[in-house]
Amino acid sequence: MQSILDCIKNQNLIKSGEIIGVAVSGGSDSIALLHYLNSIKDELDIQVIAIHFDHGIRENSINDAIFVENFCRDNKIRLIKTRVNVPSYCEKKGTSIEMGAREVRYSFFDKLLDKGIVDKIALAHHISDQAETILMHILRGSGLNGAEGMSYTRGKFIRPMLDTSKKEIMQYIN
Repeated sequence: MQSILDCIKNQNLIKSGEIIGVAVSGGSDSIALLHYLNSIKDELDIQVIAIHFDHGIRENSINDAIFVENFCRDNKIRLIKTRVNVPSYCEKKGTSIEMGAREVRYSFFDKLLDKGIVDKIALAHHISDQAETILMHILRGSGLNGAEGMSYTRGKFIRPMLDTSKKEIMQYIN
């Protein structure tokens, strides 16, 4: 997936010697990103760690966790994982599932960054996610001036797949 490597280099997303955590849900996009970054880790002189956060929302979410565990074991990738009962958290906080899941997930990510376990966290947002974000902003009434998409970086969070199409991801997986 040359577009990822080009994005990393053009946007200066990763520096030699860094430890990159990859947020991995178990879906095709995050698995592709994890696999690709792991395949070029020597070229970039980085370490790659998988980070799996089970929100405890879906009954079968444990299957995603098992899939990620097996994938990481088979590919010799270090895995950090946690499970949180987000519905219970949201009930206590009086917040929506979407908002609560985001709060708890990013709190976990921030702890890994603060403890120095990882230097940056790579998210698997791709070009279709970008288009969706822009459209959502327009539909919410931001107008064309406020219709911004996601940036390649937000603090220590990076999005090396923002220039990558879903088609390219699926071709890589196949």
